[in-house]
Amino acid sequence: MIFDVIEFLDPTGEIMAGRVPMEGYGEFITGSQLIVHENQICVFYYDGKIADQFRGGRYTLTTQNLPIIAGLSKLIFKGKTPFRAFVHFVNLKTFIDMTWGTPQPVLLRDNVFNMVHLRAFGTFSIRIKDHILFLNTIVGTQGLKDTEAIQNYLRKIIISRFTNTVPSVLTTVIDLASQYQNIEVKVKQAVKEDFSQYGLELVDMIVENINVPPDVQKKIDSAAGVRAFSDSDVDKYQKIASADALKSAAETGGAPEMTAGIGLGAGLAMGSQFVKNLTGGQQTPSEPQKPSATGPTCPKCHNPIKENFVLCPICKFKLKRPCINENCKQMLEANWDVCPYCGTEQTS
Repeated sequence: MIFDVIEFLDPTGEIMAGRVPMEGYGEFITGSQLIVHENQICVFYYDGKIADQFRGGRYTLTTQNLPIIAGLSKLIFKGKTPFRAFVHFVNLKTFIDMTWGTPQPVLLRDNVFNMVHLRAFGTFSIRIKDHILFLNTIVGTQGLKDTEAIQNYLRKIIISRFTNTVPSVLTTVIDLASQYQNIEVKVKQAVKEDFSQYGLELVDMIVENINVPPDVQKKIDSAAGVRAFSDSDVDKYQKIASADALKSAAETGGAPEMTAGIGLGAGLAMGSQFVKNLTGGQQTPSEPQKPSATGPTCPKCHNPIKENFVLCPICKFKLKRPCINENCKQMLEANWDVCPYCGTEQTS
């Protein structure tokens, strides 16, 4: 097939690189019309090498703008010289709203929760900065021809960099919210360097969300709730609760003195309980710190903990440690000197 008009039409504008013909070499002749659309660049290949390049515009192929023709044998066909070649049309626009996400959870070694599975997703934007390098590496070396295959390859790079970066930034998912921007900046920098070796420029990359399992999120919310109210807020809610209790007691009737006494006592008791509910069981500054009678508490900060906690989620006090015997590794109380499971003495 002889190409009289050489053009690559992309109604969607989302194809990164188009080829004419799609496979092998095509038959071209001098005098053929070459049409290169805006934001495209056309690269002619002859004998497997780059022969010439054309930017946006309309061209008639001659020996002046395509020097390879001048070196061909003087085979003339109706006054025109035929030659075999293929053409790449590269789209130079900025490709936006490309998505990425972790297909499988990323395992994070967490200082508080031991092992946590994370999932993340976001968007990224790119443009082809060096079209020759792009054609030689992505289209040529990698053999990727359609846009979806190219995007899938780029997603793998982002996920790999995210997986490597998160452990170096995050020690516990409790700090996830405060480290979001730091994670995004470091991942973006690593991805930008990777993309550049393929002739691509990372215009932008966004980490939209990092998810933790629901049970871990519940513990994070609980730890955050303990510190959700300031001392002034606690005092205010205590006074409101006391006043409401006094009013309720007064409405029940009885001697004013007795009513006031009962109301005051009930108000103080209810206010104290209300404060404890707000602070997750912590004592207010006016009360001495003491362990709760309803369950185990941290020996350092006296906040409620669970039996299987290794660290206190509030003050990070070490509650348990594994047995030093490699064949045992049972979790022991931090102050135990001997493992009751295997009898091994524990070094301090």
